[in-house]
Amino acid sequence: MNTPEPSNTTVPVKESLFKRYENLTVLSIFASFVVIVVVVQLITTGASRFPTFISPVNIVNILQQVAVPGIVAISMTMVMISGGIDLSVGMLASLVSIVVAMGISQWHLGVWPSILLGVASAVVLETIMGFIISRTRIEPFIITLGGMISFQGIALLLCNSREVVMKGELDFLTTNLIEGARDPITGLILRVPPYVLIFFGIVLVGGLLLTYTKYGRRIYAVGTNSRAAFLAGIDVRKMRLSVYVIQGLLVGVGATMLLARINTGIITLGQGLEIDTIAMVVIGGTALSGGKGNVVGTLIGVLFLGSIANAMNMLRLPSEVQFLAKGLIVIIAVSAGDVSSQISEFRALRREQAKARHAAATVTKGGPQ
Repeated sequence: MNTPEPSNTTVPVKESLFKRYENLTVLSIFASFVVIVVVVQLITTGASRFPTFISPVNIVNILQQVAVPGIVAISMTMVMISGGIDLSVGMLASLVSIVVAMGISQWHLGVWPSILLGVASAVVLETIMGFIISRTRIEPFIITLGGMISFQGIALLLCNSREVVMKGELDFLTTNLIEGARDPITGLILRVPPYVLIFFGIVLVGGLLLTYTKYGRRIYAVGTNSRAAFLAGIDVRKMRLSVYVIQGLLVGVGATMLLARINTGIITLGQGLEIDTIAMVVIGGTALSGGKGNVVGTLIGVLFLGSIANAMNMLRLPSEVQFLAKGLIVIIAVSAGDVSSQISEFRALRREQAKARHAAATVTKGGPQ
């Protein structure tokens, strides 16, 4: 008597496209936003005219606007993946700008020594905060909030609550690297300053660091489960400290680039930078709880948030509407990512249930008759 052999047939697993490519949700929303803006421009200006929103000169303009917050957003991504957060980057950028400006125009240290002093001050201050965060159980939110207030006080004391004006000593950071190039559509001059290339260089280094190095894998491990990471032999305290050191370095670099654009060290220079960078990182899919996120998603978030402000200006919407639109789009982008994740989890559960039912049916058919 031949007994039927158990079937090896399994239910094919088709993973969701949005699950396999975690940045696809925000990228889809970004692409939809671009299409909507282009359509609105075509309707309002006439279909015969090329939409200026996607013209080369406007794209380059967006890159100039997002380069500095984008630099800070890369290090903020590392901080948030590790389970931390940093509310002090805006005031720290203002402090760095004042230190560099005073070093050049009042202390007469020279350009490069002043830049190094400003960057070093940012690294030292972030290191102090990172040390406290990594050695205590106090929430990073509280420590960095205190740091934000303290940095504001230090900056005001240094400059005596006055702006520090320079004479263009940092103009070499804003020179046009493609001198003479023009937009073939609008005929306007294209400008690509060095800090745009520095931004993309930092994006590349940050992406490689998080994706292909042991250090990057350890950052994810600490953010996912710090206790498990400790039991696996990872020095959790050093890892948490290190991301704040990197944060200080990139805030120093970004603040110097921002100072080069306006030639004035002032307390309001970094105002709102912390909100913009955190929004960019969260839009890109990095979890506030840690352990999830990547630099590619942050890059999309940087370009997305910069495009929102640019599009609102091109459509001549008042600032009140711009704030409302930016806030709503942030909420929609983050909510869409969460909904997509829940749908993927629901589909995975259904697949597991289908596999379980199939296995049970196979056992029943193969049993004694």
